Amino acid sequence: MATCINCEEEYSDKRAELGYPVCLDCGEEAAVAVKLSRTKAMLEKLTPYVSGSMTQPDALFENRGGYNESHYRKKV
Repeated sequence: MATCINCEEEYSDKRAELGYPVCLDCGEEAAVAVKLSRTKAMLEKLTPYVSGSMTQPDALFENRGGYNESHYRKKV
């Protein structure tokens, strides 16, 4: 039986022959960590970058008729 390099538990020799130096439980933990980091990296790429006028979207429409209440007030 092969010995896991993380938890020092014994695991199947067939798994060791495939090139895995860790047991199934430790391998699953590592796989989940890799999956989460790749998902996070992909979501960061897909998230739009906020800059310029997008940081204050209301500023785009401040002078637009019908947007402010002051537009509806009658000038005396």
